[in-house]
Amino acid sequence: MTSRLTDAIAGILDRRGVENGGIETPVPGLRLIRTYGCVPPRHMTYRPSLCLIAQAAKRVMVGDQTLTYGHMQSLVITVEVPVLSEIIDATPEKPFIGATLALDPDIILDVVTRMDKGARPVGPAGLGLVVEAVDERIAAAMIRLIELVEQPEAVEILYPGVMREIVYWLMTGRAAANVARMVLPEGPPQRIAVAIHHLRDNFDEPLSVADLAGLAGMSPSAFHQHFKALTSMSPLQYQKHLRLLEARRRMLTEGERAGSAAFSVGYESVSQFSREYARMFGDPPRRETRQARKILAGSLGGPAAVAEAI
Repeated sequence: MTSRLTDAIAGILDRRGVENGGIETPVPGLRLIRTYGCVPPRHMTYRPSLCLIAQAAKRVMVGDQTLTYGHMQSLVITVEVPVLSEIIDATPEKPFIGATLALDPDIILDVVTRMDKGARPVGPAGLGLVVEAVDERIAAAMIRLIELVEQPEAVEILYPGVMREIVYWLMTGRAAANVARMVLPEGPPQRIAVAIHHLRDNFDEPLSVADLAGLAGMSPSAFHQHFKALTSMSPLQYQKHLRLLEARRRMLTEGERAGSAAFSVGYESVSQFSREYARMFGDPPRRETRQARKILAGSLGGPAAVAEAI
């Protein structure tokens, strides 16, 4: 199964002429990636998805926790969360090869509601990222999805069934309870998700934990506890990550100056912005973005360019 999955991903990338990098595909939410070397840590936001590795490995840091997964392992992400992610153990002879598939909440809801309540997975709410071995049935279904990349006329008809199959088998694994909680209205994770969506859409506004707790229907203390359990960071840290990521995007892709970017994302002090930016990215804004542009310009299509998308 390993070689079939590796060959399926590599074959698509070869035929698309992608030596080093990733591609979006006609299959909703499916992205294929290959890189012939390690990729240094990059800050980004993960969204609910299944990330599967056929070769090499990745290290993901979220809050104060570090997760490492590799050959025929997956990361099941059921919460939108800022992370620090890097590709490791990849070489020209044995490149990183993987796929990510966005989790479709409508299909998850359909699968969960069809299951008997007694068969639904239960357990304490924890971190919204789970590493587990790739079930062979999931691998087989992923191969069928990947094959649809070159049969786009069949995607609309066949994708829902294959995606439903993947979700069903996810519901038998370690991440089952997390996946179910994405759509079940009862329980803290779904309530926290409401607050996270509000934070994402309004991160440039002053943060009120009490208001977020109200949106989640919780007391401030309970909200803080459940928020950190799910994301491994406090609401304030979460907002700070979103602000700094957006500011960096504005400076890199839109050419904004540091001061303008700082005010655009909600900072009232440029000096505070610069301090927090340097703490997160390793250098002050001007120096870090200048270096980032050089790296990206000098390695278009190489590992550094891939880093923004993994």
